[in-house]
Amino acid sequence: LRFGMATQARFGWDADDGKLTRGMRNRDFTLDLGPAVRWQTDYGTFNAQWGFDVGGASNGQTVELQYIKNIIRGHKFKLNGSMGVSWNNSKFNNYYFGVGANETSPFRSAYSAGSGTEFKVGVNGSYAVGKDSFVLFGTAVTRLSDEQANSPIVETRMQPFAYLGYSIAY
Repeated sequence: LRFGMATQARFGWDADDGKLTRGMRNRDFTLDLGPAVRWQTDYGTFNAQWGFDVGGASNGQTVELQYIKNIIRGHKFKLNGSMGVSWNNSKFNNYYFGVGANETSPFRSAYSAGSGTEFKVGVNGSYAVGKDSFVLFGTAVTRLSDEQANSPIVETRMQPFAYLGYSIAY
């Protein structure tokens, strides 16, 4: 069992970049910080984190629970599966998914988002391409909570994400 502190970046968004958010105010970058615990077992790894917006953008809180299972643990190739659940309080959801009275338009009504729970499933891994070099990859999909998905600025409940990267260890 390992205890510690964890941080997570919240990148926000530029309102002019989206057709549904044009004319709204931007949502600012901030950091969540809070206690975390990791429990590694023979069955997989369990993570829990409680985050607080320390940058003051939303003043919200999140609680995240995650399970990670090693699928393949080869010498060069590693693959993990993961699933998780995140609870976001109303301050968090309203900041990122709400529409203020001064942000309405003929096509966008005011919306106040309450607290809600989102679900996430994905895979990630690495492939060794040299002694100290790795190709990193992953994909995941998040199912937004009702409070998030019902916002007039959300296009789809299912939010896919993928990445590809390269790492050199020194």
